[in-house]
Amino acid sequence: MKTLNLYLLTLLAVLLLSSCARKAEEAAEYNDHIVEHQLDIIESFDRFDSVFVDSVATKDQIEFVYVNMQSTIKSSILALDSIGPFQKDPLLEVAARDLFKAYDQVVSNEYRQLTDIKLLPAESITTAIVDSSFSIQMRIHDISKMAQEKFLMAQDSFGKKYNLLFEE
Repeated sequence: MKTLNLYLLTLLAVLLLSSCARKAEEAAEYNDHIVEHQLDIIESFDRFDSVFVDSVATKDQIEFVYVNMQSTIKSSILALDSIGPFQKDPLLEVAARDLFKAYDQVVSNEYRQLTDIKLLPAESITTAIVDSSFSIQMRIHDISKMAQEKFLMAQDSFGKKYNLLFEE
């Protein structure tokens, strides 16, 4: 009888461990899916930045990368709608949505202002406009940094909850 109880206890422990491992694996896949969308957004920012510093960029190129940023963010927000929360736990989904909405706001406001400045004729550029551009770029940095830090804290909580270790 003791052998049977020991066998059943061992079997139960193995099943429990494999169940926990599978849940952690699914949580990691869920996180990876969100991070893929985040990376798509970051790449669209990088493309904009490359065109923004290009002194020979055309109006069409500038407008294209700006619209591309907008559409990338909006499609990432829609993707969150389709993937939903992880096993009825909205922690990471809500954090990603807040991050993507912060990106959307900064593109609609600060990046729009930078685009307008970039499209000004060269003779219209004054010291005040250059200073304004630098100020806008600092706001973009600050807003993005705060939103990213908030997301990383939620991601860390999600990781602890589902026994995940994230790469630095």
